[in-house]
Amino acid sequence: MTNQDNKKYTLRFGNKDLPSFLVTKENIRKLIFFTTVYSLIFINIFRPFNSEDWIPGINNFNYFLYSSLMVLIGVTLISVSRMIMYFFVKKISIGYLEYLIWIFAEIAILAGFYVFIAYKVGFIDNYIGQNHNFVYWEAIFEIFRKAIANTTWMLLIPYVISFLYLYNEYLLRNMTNKDDEHKESNVIHFKDEKDEVRFSIASDKVIYIESSDNYCIIKYINNDKVSDFILRNSLKRLTSELQNTPIQRCHRSYMINFEHIASLKKDNSEISFEFDIPNIKEIPISKSYNDKIMELFVIHSKQK
Repeated sequence: MTNQDNKKYTLRFGNKDLPSFLVTKENIRKLIFFTTVYSLIFINIFRPFNSEDWIPGINNFNYFLYSSLMVLIGVTLISVSRMIMYFFVKKISIGYLEYLIWIFAEIAILAGFYVFIAYKVGFIDNYIGQNHNFVYWEAIFEIFRKAIANTTWMLLIPYVISFLYLYNEYLLRNMTNKDDEHKESNVIHFKDEKDEVRFSIASDKVIYIESSDNYCIIKYINNDKVSDFILRNSLKRLTSELQNTPIQRCHRSYMINFEHIASLKKDNSEISFEFDIPNIKEIPISKSYNDKIMELFVIHSKQK
């Protein structure tokens, strides 16, 4: 797989990315569940779209069954939309404005679907019969306009409540992570490309990190043996996140932990070093990092 295949394109008007917590699988499930419950309650209490007139003489219990079917079909459409969004944002970065456009597109599609249902059950003909001044297409437009308004209430309110809940959950999780980092200053929390913590380990247990396509392989000490942990993230991003740790970049494909460098030699313009752990393969050092490596080795040698 080439770097071009892994490139993430940008489709947004502003500079601020959409928060990653909005498009995780777990939070998408929470959003769909809450929207389902809210819509079912809303449609049975307020009976939007004049839906109680669609089937003459329908009782409350049958209306509940009918509305449940309507909500189920609507939620299925929302689920498909969110599944598409989940895979879409893996390749294309969007912001808040694009997210709002996506939501209103969902509203428009659902409203169109409910107008179609109204047409199939004959409600549009009944509506024209009650409003003799409407021609057929005017009746469809009027019903669609009302469907947009009601669908907005059905979706926008649970979406806003879900966003506030998920955002508060995100802040609490971040605060917890920061407290843990403060209490355990020697522990490194490795995050994936969605900014979720996937691997936590004491810094002196990490030996080096190697890039492999859009993954990073973390080599670490586990019960006196060298183990691997595969993290979905870029080395460039890890370089930024680990800039205040002993783990520093020495090559476009490698980061090394200076806590495990026993010696360093410089021969002309080439640098070589030895780890204090046996049987570790030789890690290349790019010439562009030579001066930085020399400086960091001196700094970390004094700290040992």
